[in-house]
Amino acid sequence: MNVTIEARALSAVSGGVRTYTYELIKNLLALHPDEHFELIYGSEKPIGTFASAQEIVVPLYSEALLPFWMRSIGKHVASRRPNIVHYTKAAIPRQKTSPTVVTIYDIIPILMPETQSPLRRLYWPHALRHAAKTADHIMTISEGSKRDIMEHFGVAEDKITVTPLAVDLEHFRPKPPTSAHNGATAGKYILFVGTRDARKNIASLIRAFAQIADKIPHNLVIAGRPAKKQDDSKIIAADLHLGNRIEFREDVSYAELPKLYSHADIFVWPSKYEGWGFPPQEAMACGTPVIVSDGTPLPEVVGDAGVIVPLDPRVKPAGRAGRPENDNFTEHLAHEMLTLIQDEPRKADLITRGLARVQQFSWTDVARKTYDVYKKVAI
Repeated sequence: MNVTIEARALSAVSGGVRTYTYELIKNLLALHPDEHFELIYGSEKPIGTFASAQEIVVPLYSEALLPFWMRSIGKHVASRRPNIVHYTKAAIPRQKTSPTVVTIYDIIPILMPETQSPLRRLYWPHALRHAAKTADHIMTISEGSKRDIMEHFGVAEDKITVTPLAVDLEHFRPKPPTSAHNGATAGKYILFVGTRDARKNIASLIRAFAQIADKIPHNLVIAGRPAKKQDDSKIIAADLHLGNRIEFREDVSYAELPKLYSHADIFVWPSKYEGWGFPPQEAMACGTPVIVSDGTPLPEVVGDAGVIVPLDPRVKPAGRAGRPENDNFTEHLAHEMLTLIQDEPRKADLITRGLARVQQFSWTDVARKTYDVYKKVAI
């Protein structure tokens, strides 16, 4: 087959879509070395990433110009007439000229528009609807996203394929403690990793930490850059007089992440909604016990290898006695954090379960399922 893949996400420094696009292409090329792959980039930055593929640059100078860029991509695809074209960042051109697959990771711009910039609120709801209705097949990354796509766009179930994501287990693995921390946080700490936007629900994490801070020696480390639509996490931390117990780190490199995960006592991710959830997966791969909310699709990510806290305060916790009667998410989260920190056997059990859980996902499987869709859809 002649396969064209829109891969503008490879121009980004980091992010889940970049990881997905890179790993998908890498594994497709490894599995199908005799196929012809053309990759379309939005800048020259990724040139040379995949030497065995044909790499094309159609410059995208600003996200504000994305509709015009998509029009240019549409014209390019029309001139090449590939057997299949795969758009990996949720939008497709207005005119479809070849069999088309699109990856829609989530529908956050529709479900949570308040978390989006004005430009994204203007563009993405229409772009997502068009992509969902026009593409020949949709790839998505969780059963939760699949349900949302079906419900909000009226898409038939057999038009959607779910490929749960994986992490690089060569990179994300337990790192032993060292006497020299090399920039990593010293002492016991609770860890959060992710962009600081309101959807990640860091405010609830900080308030939960405030409820237990006087009972534990731990600090709270929040590692990640601020979002364009920022939360108020720094303001909340200051208002609660936790400035000396909360460390905001915006400078953590990809190379440093495994050490930061491995040395944390527990990892907490209270996000309200995701397409997937790489940080909890990465933490489990590094041997760190994980607490997550039940926000879509985090229960799919952790399975029985993590503690799951319901976001809906009407959902009463089951299981062990001693949970608070007046239950809401922040109180419940605080309770689970304190309980896990103090329960070494349970932490050890979750570590074992987490290390086993991450082995169930692989990028090879993602590439195989995606290629099967290509064969089904291609001319």
